[in-house]
Amino acid sequence: MPRLTNRLHERFAWLIAEGMDRKAAYAKLCPHVADPATLGYKLYRRLDVKSRISEIQSEVHSRALMGIDEKRDRLRQMIDGEIPTKVIRRKDGSEEFVYDMLGALIADAKMAGEFDGSKAAEKDPGLSVTFRVLRRNHPIPPREWVERAGVPEIVE
Repeated sequence: MPRLTNRLHERFAWLIAEGMDRKAAYAKLCPHVADPATLGYKLYRRLDVKSRISEIQSEVHSRALMGIDEKRDRLRQMIDGEIPTKVIRRKDGSEEFVYDMLGALIADAKMAGEFDGSKAAEKDPGLSVTFRVLRRNHPIPPREWVERAGVPEIVE
């Protein structure tokens, strides 16, 4: 498919193919509009724009250093907590590892095309997410922390 004749549509397709959500892409291209979410949604739903986005994505994926399967495998390891999602290196030489499993899940869903950043999931009353937040030095860590770290379990 050749480039889109409308420059706004072509640039929008490139921004979406690069991973930007519809509202942010439209707001970047047309900062003066009152409702970029609606206009971005309408532009995204056009068949010529959708086909151009998929063409750009397939071309970019074919040139990528890491294949899509490798990326999804790396995300799976991040979701499982095998590798950190972020490493913070301090000036004193110490390192802090961040395990953002929810961020990795969202990235994997976006890569698979299951999640487009819209708020449609928020409208489903049957959908709920529950988090159990514990301090880093919790006196009784969950069993999966103990098993992942390889520390022998304490039996009383």
